Amino acid sequence: MSRSQQKRETMKTPFFLSQCFLFHFGFTQCLQVTGFQVTGNPPLIDVPTYSLATKDADGKTGMNILTYATPISIRPDRIWSVGLYKGTVAHENFSKTGEGVLQLLSPNHAKVVKLLGGSSGRDLDKKQECEKLGMAWVLIDEDLPDLLPDCSHYMKISRVGDLIDCGSHDLAICRIESMLVPDDRDGDASHKDNLNTGKLRELGIITEQGRVAD
Repeated sequence: MSRSQQKRETMKTPFFLSQCFLFHFGFTQCLQVTGFQVTGNPPLIDVPTYSLATKDADGKTGMNILTYATPISIRPDRIWSVGLYKGTVAHENFSKTGEGVLQLLSPNHAKVVKLLGGSSGRDLDKKQECEKLGMAWVLIDEDLPDLLPDCSHYMKISRVGDLIDCGSHDLAICRIESMLVPDDRDGDASHKDNLNTGKLRELGIITEQGRVAD
């Protein structure tokens, strides 16, 4: 490369950075002029609240609270994406077995959200603590983990491929293997029967950041 070419290449970087700065500054100014403001806070979106039930190698059920679950495809299989918080029993179990049951919670499950989402199964017996709260776990099939009673919907899921590292969470792409609903719901899992994050914020159970409140 000639000296003149080197000089031109050297000049490109600061020119590019200056253009980026001007674009960012100009965009910010434009938003402010047109009645917008720049914010680092994501919008508060009300999403369904789930509990993921998993089993460890000894057959013991682990249960958590999960709100990062989204359907992404329907054919040829129903595929969902599920975000698993690292370091939890649910993450450990699911990373090993690749199987679990995603339980769509009802409003009457609000009383166990703090227990299931704010504590670890390594520190206490969640099954026993749920029973104290009047939410005794049930076993409907020996091949499945214990489940919460009276959920709006139960979906047996299996992981497709490897977990994807997303920082605080790992992303699991999952196939819906089967779905169950309680007899008294007759297949209905409408939004009015589901527990969502908006209701949990309203009750003071979770914060605006989505964490379990102290």
